Amino acid sequence: MTSDTDAPEIAHGVRGADDGIIDNVRLRETLQERVESLLGRNSWTILKSLLALALFAAVTVFLYHQIQTVTWVDIRSATARISGVQIALAVAATAASYAALAGYDFLALRHLGVRTVPAWLVALTSFISQTFTFNLGFGVLTGGAVRMRLYGAAGLSGEQIVATSLLASAGFWLGLIVLTALALIAAPDVATRVAGLQPGWATASGTAILAAVAAWLIYSWRNDAVPADGAVAVPSTSTSALAVLIGAGDLVASAAALYVLLPADTPLSFLPFLVVFAAAATFGVISSIPGGLGVFEGTLFLGLAGVEHGALLASLLAFRVIYYLVPMAIAAGLFALFELRAKAAPVTKGAVAFGAIIAPLIPTVAAIMVFLGGFVLLVSGALPAEHDRMALLRHSVPLPFVEASHFIASVAGALLLIIAHGLARRLESAWRAAIALLGLGALFSLAKGFDYEEALVCLFVIALLVASRHRFYRQGGLFSRAPSATELLAIAIALGISIWIGMLTYRGVSYTDTLWWDFAYRDDAPRFLRASLGVAVTALLVLAYEILHRPSQLVDAVDPQEMNRARGILDKSPNTEDRLALLGDKRFLFDDKQRGFVMYGVQGSSWIAMSDPVVTDEDARLDLVWQFKELVDLHAGIPVFYQVTRNFLPAYLDAGFSLVKLGEEAWVDLKKFTLEGGEGRKLRQAKAKAEKSGMVLQIVPASEAAALLPELKVVSDAWLAERGQREKGFSLGFWSEPYLAQFDMAVIRLGGQAVAFANIWRGAGAEQYSVDLMRSRPDAPQGVMDLLFISLMEIAKKEGYQWFNLGMSPLSGLPQHRLAPLWTRLARFVSRTGDRFYNFEGLRAYKNKFHPEWRPKYLAYPGGLRLPQVLVDITSLIAASPQRAEGAGEP
Repeated sequence: MTSDTDAPEIAHGVRGADDGIIDNVRLRETLQERVESLLGRNSWTILKSLLALALFAAVTVFLYHQIQTVTWVDIRSATARISGVQIALAVAATAASYAALAGYDFLALRHLGVRTVPAWLVALTSFISQTFTFNLGFGVLTGGAVRMRLYGAAGLSGEQIVATSLLASAGFWLGLIVLTALALIAAPDVATRVAGLQPGWATASGTAILAAVAAWLIYSWRNDAVPADGAVAVPSTSTSALAVLIGAGDLVASAAALYVLLPADTPLSFLPFLVVFAAAATFGVISSIPGGLGVFEGTLFLGLAGVEHGALLASLLAFRVIYYLVPMAIAAGLFALFELRAKAAPVTKGAVAFGAIIAPLIPTVAAIMVFLGGFVLLVSGALPAEHDRMALLRHSVPLPFVEASHFIASVAGALLLIIAHGLARRLESAWRAAIALLGLGALFSLAKGFDYEEALVCLFVIALLVASRHRFYRQGGLFSRAPSATELLAIAIALGISIWIGMLTYRGVSYTDTLWWDFAYRDDAPRFLRASLGVAVTALLVLAYEILHRPSQLVDAVDPQEMNRARGILDKSPNTEDRLALLGDKRFLFDDKQRGFVMYGVQGSSWIAMSDPVVTDEDARLDLVWQFKELVDLHAGIPVFYQVTRNFLPAYLDAGFSLVKLGEEAWVDLKKFTLEGGEGRKLRQAKAKAEKSGMVLQIVPASEAAALLPELKVVSDAWLAERGQREKGFSLGFWSEPYLAQFDMAVIRLGGQAVAFANIWRGAGAEQYSVDLMRSRPDAPQGVMDLLFISLMEIAKKEGYQWFNLGMSPLSGLPQHRLAPLWTRLARFVSRTGDRFYNFEGLRAYKNKFHPEWRPKYLAYPGGLRLPQVLVDITSLIAASPQRAEGAGEP
C-alpha cells in the first residue's frame, strides 16, 4: 500500500490513468523516439533506395559507353534477325523456368506439412508472386504480399506463409550457388572477365562453395528432427537436395531463354555462358533494383565481350519482353478475365472461390499495369517515329497537332507513373485520373505518329480498370499520402530509362540551342528534347507537391443536432466513460436505426474509436463495429478501437481485429464497500485525518456549476503549471467550461477555498459511478484525494449505485510468461523501467487499497506491423484533442 504522498499521482484524474504509457507527455516523446530508433525502417529504406539509384546511374553510364556506337537502326536490324524458331525456343525455356519456380513453393509447403492447398493454387501463387518480384523487385512487398494474400485466403497462417517465402528464397539461392560453383569449376576463365577472378581462384571458389553446400547437407541430415517449440525444422537432406535440383533447373531454363536469342556467332558455349548468366542474376538480385535492370545487362556486356553490341542489346530486349513483360501481361489478363466472368451468371463455385482469393490483388495488378502503361508512353516518346507512318500523317494531321500530341502523350505517361500508387490504395480519384490519362495517351499516340501499338496498350489497361471498377471505391485526394521511397525509386528509374533511351537514340545528332525550336514532321530529336523537359518539370512539380503537401486532419465543428442525438443515447447508457462523447473533440457515426454510435477521432492514417460503441440495443454493437470499419476502409485508413472491454471481444474478433492488452481497470463493488470494522479501518482513518485538517466535501449541482467554474479554473491552472503539462483529451476530460457545466461537481474546500475538484459521471440505471477531470492545488493538504474518493464512494453507495470505476492502471495485469507476445514483453519492460515518467506500480497500489475488482482493457487494431504506428497516432491524438475541440467549436 502506498502512503498519502502517492495520492497526488491520482490527481491527474481517474480517467487520466487510462492512458498510462501514452498519456504522459515526456513518456510519449520517449516512446516515439524508441519506436523510431527500433524500427528505423524509413531511414533504412531511403538509404537503400538512394544506393540503388546511385548504382543504377553508374550502370547506366557504363552501358552508355558500351553501346555509344550502336544506332537505333542497328538495334532494329538485329531484332529483325531473331527468327521465329529462336523466339519459340525462348518461350519454351521461359515456361520451363516458371514451372521450376513453382517447385520452390511445392517443396516449401511439403516441408511445412501443408497438404490442404490445391496444386493449381500453388502454381498460380508462385507464378504471380515470381512475376511481380522479377518485374518490380522488393520481393517482400510484391511477391511476399501475393503469397500472403493467396495462401492466407486458403487458410495458411501468417507464420506458415512467411516460412514458405523464406524456404522458397533459400531454395533459389541454394540452387544458384551450386550451379555457379559447378560452372566456375568447368569454365574458370570466364570468371576472369566477369568478376576479375584468376582461373585458379575461380576453381578454388567453386570447390569451396560445393564443400559448404555438402557441409549443409550433412548438417541437415543430422538435425532433421522437428523442434519442440514449434519452430520451422531444418530442411532435411532430401529437401535440400531437391531445392538444389529445382534451383539448377530454374537457372538453366532461364539462361537458355536468353542463350537461344543470342546471335549464332556468339563465342561462348552454353556452359561458360551459364557462368556469366549466374553472375548477372546474382548481381541483379543483390542490387535491389527492380528486375536487376541495368546491372543484369551490364554484367552480360562484360562477360560477352565478343558479341556485337547491337545484336546483344537486341537479344537482351527480346529476353526482357519474353521472360518479364509477357508473363506480367498474362497475369494481368487472368485478373481482367476473371473480373469480366464474375459479372456473368451463373458462376460456378470454383470461380467464386478463385475470385475470393485473387480479388484483393486486383488493385495492385491494376497499379502495376498503369505504371507500365505510363512507361510505354514515355519510351514511345523517346524513340523516333516510323517514317512511313509519318508520311501518311503529313497528309491528315496538322504539324502543330502532331507536336502537341507528342508532348501531351509523354506528360501523360509521367503522370501515370505518379498516380499508380493511388490505384494500389483503391482510390476512386486515382481510377478516374488513370482512365482519363490512358485515354489521352491512346488518342495522342495515334495523333503523334499512328502508334497503334501504344494505343492498344493504353486501351487494354483501360479495359482492365473498367472491368475492376468496383474495386476502387475509397475516397480521398490523389495527393493525400506522399509516395514512399520505394515508389519514388521506381518512378525515378522509369523516367531515367526513358530519357537514357532517347539520348542513346539521338546521340548522333549534334546539340544546338536551335534544336528546341525546330518543328517538322521528321524532326524526332527536338520533339524528344521538348517532351523530356515537360516530363521532368511535370514530375518534379507533382512529386514536390505530394511530398510537401500535408492534408489537414478531419476536424469538423460539432454538429448540435448530432450532439443532441448522442445525448439521447447517453441518457440510457450505464457506462460512465461514454460521457467522453460530450467533450466536443470527437466525431460521431450513428447506426441506421439510431440505436447507438461510435465516437472517434482521426490522426494520421489511424481512425481511432474511443472504447466500445455506445448502444441502447446490444444487437447494434456488432453492426456499428462493421459500419465503422467500412467507413475507415472507404478512406483508406486504419480502423482502431481504443480501450475496449472484455464483454464484447467476440464482436471485434468477428470483424477481423487483433487484440493487445493495455492494462486493467479498477472497479469497486459498492455493495461490499465499507468504512466499518477492521476491513475499512485504513480508509476510515484516512478520511478522518483529512477531515481533521479542515477539508470538507461540497457537491455542486450542474445547474450551479457554471458560476463555480472561474474559481475552479484557478485550481486547474495551478495543477497544470506545477506539473509543466498541457491539456490532453480524447480518452480523458480536459478543461472545457461547456463540458464541465453539464455535470455535478465535487469540490474539496479548506477554509472556504477550493483546493480540489472533480466532475461526476453517473451511468443510467444506477449501475456505474465515476469521476473524470480531477485537479488539486499544489499546496493542498495530504489526503485530499483520499477524502474525495472515499466520500464519493459513500455518496454513490447511498444513492444505490453498484460500481465505482477508478479507471485503468496502464500496463498492469500483463502475462509474465516467456512465450507472451512481443507487445506484452515490451510493455512489461516499459512498466518496470518507466517509473521516472509515470508511476505505474504506485498507481495500481493506490487503487488496490479500495479492494477493487480488476477488469482487462484492450486495443483492437487490424494486426500486422501497424501497432507502433497506431500507438504513436493515439498518443498524438490524445495530445492534440483539446486544441482540436477548441478549433472545431466545443459543444
